[in-house]
Amino acid sequence: MSLTIPAITQDQNKKKSSSSKSTSYYGRLDKPNIGKVTFGQYEFEPWYGNPAYFHPYEGVPNMLGYEYVNMKSRDPIARKRLKSYSAEDCFVDHLYVCEYCFKYTANENEMLEHWEVCSFHRENPNIGTSVYYDRKKNHIIREVKGYEDPLFCQNLCLFGKLFLDDKSVYFNIDHFNFYVFYAKDKGETDYIPMGFFSKEMIAYDPSTNLACICVFPPFQRRHIGAMLIEFSYAIASLTQESSGPEIPLSPYGKVSYLSYWAKNLAKELTQRRLKKFTFEELSRATGYRKEDILFTLEHMEVLEVDSNGEVSFSSERFQHWMITTNFDANKQHPLLDTGSFNL
Repeated sequence: MSLTIPAITQDQNKKKSSSSKSTSYYGRLDKPNIGKVTFGQYEFEPWYGNPAYFHPYEGVPNMLGYEYVNMKSRDPIARKRLKSYSAEDCFVDHLYVCEYCFKYTANENEMLEHWEVCSFHRENPNIGTSVYYDRKKNHIIREVKGYEDPLFCQNLCLFGKLFLDDKSVYFNIDHFNFYVFYAKDKGETDYIPMGFFSKEMIAYDPSTNLACICVFPPFQRRHIGAMLIEFSYAIASLTQESSGPEIPLSPYGKVSYLSYWAKNLAKELTQRRLKKFTFEELSRATGYRKEDILFTLEHMEVLEVDSNGEVSFSSERFQHWMITTNFDANKQHPLLDTGSFNL
């Protein structure tokens, strides 16, 4: 097989959209500042620090983040404060987070009291709008607009930051939509949120279909990330031919996307059995941006360069990739049910 390699690259380390710039005034931590987190029936350690939960120097210790921001917004001079501090300065031994609305506290009794009266504590989620409902698999995706439900979205972002190293937009969420994945956990009757992705409504790059993606630790390895990625492309396909996530990807996002792209590109190449193809053809067939396709093929190591510097697709390397990854095109199926969409 051969293909034309256009002058496109995907620099995962340098290219950034405007939304990736820090818009908070909380500083940055180089390690977790919370000992452990209780989220529903699960208890686990966060991956990264988040100084926005509780400020170490001022305010009421358990003051919610949005309350603190509102307090500071009324006093512009107060914004000019220290932005750098150590994790020890704002260490929380145990954080309790509501698995329905993401409100939080460092007091277990307060969380138990809140849990009994939480307006989101119900069998079926009612936040936002239902955009996907698979009744057979008990999967729901709700679209929540940042400007309509700011407190829910702010607390969702705060929680997600514990597992994302490169995102710091906690409260300026008016121009973002959030797509929250719900499912019933083992033995439970209520739907609970297990992950989400956000999408900027007016993105710097119009081809961007996703700003950040996060699957909470207890619910990983359930293909939720791949389902959310698939859904992001389904939304984007309504208005444009090709799209992709905001660059650079987080370490978790890069692993998830490369796995997703590689499997779907391999299926496309296997089923088409074309002797020649172009990036444009693959882009139209999959909805992926050409630079993402190139990035994935390089990752799969299925491209080769001849003595003249010409780059081509290697059928032999592709066969090797399929063998080493145990890839079977016949087992690759859409993760989402097309009849369950409500877009």
